[in-house]
Amino acid sequence: MRYLRIVFLGAVVTAASLSMALGQSAQRPKRAGSSGENITETVSVLDHVWLDAAHNRDTSTMTWLFADGFVEVHAGGEIVNKQQQIDQIKNPKGELVEIHPDDIQVRYVSPDVVFLTDTTTLQWRGGSRTDNGPHRVIRVFVKQGGRWRAAAAGMVLIAKP
Repeated sequence: MRYLRIVFLGAVVTAASLSMALGQSAQRPKRAGSSGENITETVSVLDHVWLDAAHNRDTSTMTWLFADGFVEVHAGGEIVNKQQQIDQIKNPKGELVEIHPDDIQVRYVSPDVVFLTDTTTLQWRGGSRTDNGPHRVIRVFVKQGGRWRAAAAGMVLIAKP
């Protein structure tokens, strides 16, 4: 199972890297959508909405924001779907006392897909969480039904020097 997780995470990183590399020459990160919308600004705001909803255990916002096929790879290698992520956020065994993104960078933009990275700091209290500290995160947003939705994320704990 651990091997499968490593292969999956490698595939996600490879796909993201290829998409970003291929898209850099053809796409500009601050590209506007067909409606004149500033995609970079929109998804940067949604990144904050996502983390605020997690911090506040606002599962209705997460349900609205996450695409039905949403998947996230956690720092420990666990892969969760939309419902599992929402269930973990509302679980009363631990409290997310700090969560904030820094250095949000939109890496790839197309009319229907955006990749961004950030450094998200997490601080849990209670429970058995061991992933406190800064994480490097990649988030994927897709345009569905005329609006941007969170489709995927992957995160790794940044090693302490």
